[in-house]
Amino acid sequence: LGNKKSSRFFIQAEAILITGCLTAYKLGEVKEKEYIAYANEYAGAKKNTDHRYWVDIGNYNSNNDFDEEHLRMRDGKEGQWAYSPWYWKGGDTYRRKFEKMRINSDKLFFTGRFIVGGIILNHIISGINSLYLFRISNKSNLSLAPIIKFQRNDIQYLFEFQFNINNKN
Repeated sequence: LGNKKSSRFFIQAEAILITGCLTAYKLGEVKEKEYIAYANEYAGAKKNTDHRYWVDIGNYNSNNDFDEEHLRMRDGKEGQWAYSPWYWKGGDTYRRKFEKMRINSDKLFFTGRFIVGGIILNHIISGINSLYLFRISNKSNLSLAPIIKFQRNDIQYLFEFQFNINNKN
């Protein structure tokens, strides 16, 4: 619409948000590989795609401890990780370090998802701004009118969008 300052702002915001999002996800992946390697080295944990497995490894010193607690709670989860056993050789020190590593990775993934929301919000605001600029320019006649139709068993909500562009300058 000819407003270069506004368009530059939204494009730069988009570039920053996309870069931030990709960076957060990539760093999250790197940290995830680090904590998986750490758990493999100090607890004998095997690669597993279930995120709950890694949460449980950080909360229990071994899969036997996990089973004992879930037997007491009677929730039927005992034996869930029998095919992927673990045992923290150094005890709580290594397990707590692992837990911090996993949480930091999860925070990065959450940050990436949060930034995706920022990208969507940037698109919405940019669209509203474009509509505003379009309406204040004297080049067009724009109208948006809701229409409600009642039929026998249902109600229909329709929006009618009309615009005319006059190229007479």
